[in-house]
Amino acid sequence: MSLSIREAVPEDYEELSRLITAAYQEFAESLGDEWESYRDDLADIARRAARGCQLVAETGGRPVGTVTYYPPKGDAVADDWWWWPEDFAYLRALGVDPATRGGGVGRALTIACIERARAEGAAGIALNTLAIMDAATALYEGLGFRQTGGDMEWAGEKLLSYIQNIDQFS
Repeated sequence: MSLSIREAVPEDYEELSRLITAAYQEFAESLGDEWESYRDDLADIARRAARGCQLVAETGGRPVGTVTYYPPKGDAVADDWWWWPEDFAYLRALGVDPATRGGGVGRALTIACIERARAEGAAGIALNTLAIMDAATALYEGLGFRQTGGDMEWAGEKLLSYIQNIDQFS
């Protein structure tokens, strides 16, 4: 599978919304009453892209994965959900087409975010995931991300916070 990664453009957003909601659909039952609002948040690619950078992974010209990358915050005003160091970048809402899982798409998108963070002078990169998202935790831990905290819950599930120092990623 030949994979390319690029910045998404507005014409991609509708397809990426479908892709990411399909990628997370397996968690709908576990998330219960939170699923509908979470699904709507995931599907709002335009909002995330306006605050960060939406990346799309393609094979054969077809989107197979997406992630939102947020640059280091610097002097910007902190959002309520901002918990990581201001000189760290953040990745959010990594989703891979269920039909193409296991082919390295999620890894490639994560590495693209790490490389972008390095190029922008970030000290590290941070992310959150839920403990029920086994493939995600295996991916991040396999790339050397380490958990910080871990006492929080969201939608009745354990929320995991991870960081990776850029100088520790080769």
